[in-house]
Amino acid sequence: MNPEGQIPWIPHLLVPGLLTSVSQWQIDHGDIGRYPALEWLWSRGRPVACGADGLETLLCRYFGANTPAPVGALTRLAVDEAMAEGYWFRAEPVHLTVGTDDLILSEVVGPSLTAAENDALVTRINTHFQSRPWRLLSAAPGHWHLYLETDPGLTTVPLSQVLGRRVGPWQPQGMAAQAWQRDLTELQMLLFDAPENQAREARGLLPVNSLWLWGGGAWPVLASPRSWDAAFGDHALLAGCCRWSGTPLYPVPDSALSWLATGKTHGPVLVVLEDVQAAVLADDVEAWMAAMNTLERTWFEPLRQAVVSGRIGPWVIQGEEGRGVWLDGRSRWRWWRRPRPWS
Repeated sequence: MNPEGQIPWIPHLLVPGLLTSVSQWQIDHGDIGRYPALEWLWSRGRPVACGADGLETLLCRYFGANTPAPVGALTRLAVDEAMAEGYWFRAEPVHLTVGTDDLILSEVVGPSLTAAENDALVTRINTHFQSRPWRLLSAAPGHWHLYLETDPGLTTVPLSQVLGRRVGPWQPQGMAAQAWQRDLTELQMLLFDAPENQAREARGLLPVNSLWLWGGGAWPVLASPRSWDAAFGDHALLAGCCRWSGTPLYPVPDSALSWLATGKTHGPVLVVLEDVQAAVLADDVEAWMAAMNTLERTWFEPLRQAVVSGRIGPWVIQGEEGRGVWLDGRSRWRWWRRPRPWS
C-alpha cells in the first residue's frame, strides 16, 4: 500500500485498534489522551491507505490470500498441517445475554474452558449432530472450527464486529442460512442442559450457550501466497498465513529497541502489535489509553528517535482498516508538519 495502491516490500507495523474507536470515543468521552511520539510520526509520514473491513482482511491481503478472508482455513492450518481439504469456519464458543429486544454477544467463553470441559462439549455437540454435513473440531481449549466437505453457501460476519452488540442483524446469510439457524437453535438447547455448563455456572463462570460462526473459506487456499522475510506476532491468523507462505514467525519483541536489535528492520518484515485491540473490543477507553501509553513508551518514542537519527529506513505504520503513514529518511525534515492531537 504505497500511494499507487501496491504493498511495498518494507517493514510494516500493524496496530489493530489504533484508529477503530477514536472518533466515537472523542464524542462520548471528550478526551482520549495525548501521544506525542505517535502524533509526531503520523504528522511526518505520507498518508497511505489499503481499505479493509478489519484485521483479518488486511492480513490475508498482506499474504496474497483471497477475499473474503478464509480465516477458518488459515487459522486451522496454524495448528494442523495435515488438515483435510474442504471448507472451514471459525466456530467461537460464546455467551449470549438477553437484551431489551435481542440477544447480545457479551463474551467469548472459549479461552476460559478447561481441557476437560472443551473436549466434553465438542464430543457432546458432534454426537448430537452426527447426521449433519458438518463436524466440530478443536485444536486447543476454545479454539474451535466447523468443517464441511463443500462450501455451504453462508455469508458470515467477523466476531470482532459483533462482540458486545445485538446478534440479530449479523446472523449468517445465504442459501444455507435457514438450515444453520435451525441447527443453532437446537445446539443452544443442547448447551443449556449440558452438565459442563451447569458445573461452570456453579463455579460462577459463564457457560457456553452458543457458537459464533465466521471466517468461512476453502482449503487449500487457491491464491499464490506472498512470503515476507519475517513476521512478529501472536495472532492465530498471522500464524496460519506464515505457515501457508513459508514466512518465519517470531514472538513480538518487547519494544522497538528490541526489534531494532534483531536486525530484521529492512525489506518485507511484518510486526503485529495487539496491545490495544482487546480494549477496543471491550469498548474500554481507559484500558485503551493505558495500553496506548505503554506503546508510546516502548514503541512509538524509540521509533521516533530512530527516524530522527536516520537509524531506520522506510517503513509503514497502520491500523487494521489499512489507514496509516509511510515514513522514510525525509520524514525527519518535514518540520512544517505540526503534530495534532490523536483525536
